[in-house]
Amino acid sequence: MKRIVSVGAAVLALASMTAAGRASAQPPEPGSVVTARELTGGELIPGAARGYRLLYRTTGQHGEPQVSGATVLVPAGDPPAGGWPVVSWAHGTSGMTYGCAPNLDGGQADTFDETPQMSTYLDQGYAVAATDYIGLGGPGTYEYLAWRAAGHAVLDAVRAGHTVDPRLSRSFVAAGHSIGGQAALAASRLWPDYAADLDLRGTVAYAPTSNIGEAIAALARPGTPALPGLDGLHARLVMILAGLDHARPDIGVADYLTPHGRHLLDVARAGEDCLGVLEAAVAGRPVGALFAAPLADSPLMTALADYLAPPTDGFRRPVLLLQGDADRVQPMPTTVLLQEQLRFGGADSRLVRHPSADHFAILVATAGDTRSFVAGVLPAS
Repeated sequence: MKRIVSVGAAVLALASMTAAGRASAQPPEPGSVVTARELTGGELIPGAARGYRLLYRTTGQHGEPQVSGATVLVPAGDPPAGGWPVVSWAHGTSGMTYGCAPNLDGGQADTFDETPQMSTYLDQGYAVAATDYIGLGGPGTYEYLAWRAAGHAVLDAVRAGHTVDPRLSRSFVAAGHSIGGQAALAASRLWPDYAADLDLRGTVAYAPTSNIGEAIAALARPGTPALPGLDGLHARLVMILAGLDHARPDIGVADYLTPHGRHLLDVARAGEDCLGVLEAAVAGRPVGALFAAPLADSPLMTALADYLAPPTDGFRRPVLLLQGDADRVQPMPTTVLLQEQLRFGGADSRLVRHPSADHFAILVATAGDTRSFVAGVLPAS
């Protein structure tokens, strides 16, 4: 069971700041810090000499003010001139409700520990700003794979980190795994217009979620059988629909679902055991049992495309994609297609594939590639 941290003080602070904001008629600045505390020694991961747990202002999927949680970690020693360069880290799937943030549970995301990756960046001389996204580590409702909300949270974590510890530079690399890879790419795409005060140098996306709309259109229909060959896709499809339903209530997601499908949306929203109860509820069940009608060629699919997929043009900084050919969570062909789309859109993008790596081993298998790329775009000293 995930370890839940009280947000009573944060809620009070938010209420106070909201009242003050109404009085002054000035919207809060994205990246401004709502609450912060310094981490104690037992809360720090290896490689971190100091750390902070904070809530910060960010922007939701439709431009509305929101709040996200994050953990900011600082390496040992003295910062270089200009401050510690930053890796803004975006984690993988961990659930849909408050308390499921990996930062609240020792780094666990999608039953996989991502803290070694963050520790590696710390050891190389980078501070790490690790967002929780909206709703997982603080107040709010998490919209799974909502690209704008996730990208904003990645960018504003850098602003908030600099605010809570001015020794952090405004120069950063966006990096993330799985849905975090999508979030890092979203941040890179949003950066020029949303966060030009920051200095983005590059983006690292490990097995990024991408190009799943056509798969959803093909699978989301009555009669689709169970999916034994794609780990976790059934549960994640439910989470996507639950997120879209919150982001776009006008679409009427429930109208496309069976009573069983509507029940599973409630299971996903309840978030009991974060992922465990939902995954157990869909295990061995046909995907088609979710749907009362096909989603293909429906208004829902148009809304879903806008919800899920960052544009693949307009990237102004280098991108490194990392993909394992043995990945059964985010299959290799989707990332190959993403690379082609980015290059066609004018991005300076490179794809590194590892034949034997699966969805999680890619983090380890590409350590040398990642280190060279990050050091090249943002030297640590």
